[in-house]
Amino acid sequence: MCNKNFENLKNKINEYIELFKNKIKKINLENSNKFIIDNIEILENKNNIKKKLIDLSEITKDNENNIIIKPFKKENIKEIVDKLKKIKNNINLTTFKEYIKINKEIITIEKKNNLIKVIKNEKELLKILIRNLRKKENEKYKKNLKEKKIIQKIIDENIEKIEKIILEKIKNIK
Repeated sequence: MCNKNFENLKNKINEYIELFKNKIKKINLENSNKFIIDNIEILENKNNIKKKLIDLSEITKDNENNIIIKPFKKENIKEIVDKLKKIKNNINLTTFKEYIKINKEIITIEKKNNLIKVIKNEKELLKILIRNLRKKENEKYKKNLKEKKIIQKIIDENIEKIEKIILEKIKNIK
């Protein structure tokens, strides 16, 4: 029975770690504008149905890695620009007759530090979840020191795993 409970603990921690990895994977210097674009929806005039920007336009990158949005209907350009500015007010874009160009972001040390701060906050939230799991497991084995040591060993191994994930992510940002 003890081993099964420890397997449940390991599985739950691994589940948390996978969720964490997926969350920090989205925290990225290059994809900040892509994330915005993926979340824009435009109201279609005829049907009053919201459609994703990607379905209503051609989205590419130019040689300088700027994002180019060419709406299939030119009358959507103003609405797209308004939505972009509404979602991210400091977005650097240029509007042309037939397309919108989102200029590549200048990556400052401040932006990098802010991303690192967000990642570290996510790590702390994960550690809290894991500590709460430890607390629940320890309550099951109040008197049994051997089980508590096994639980702590599992927790320590996984905290170490999390630290490695964080270090790798921070290294990629710097």
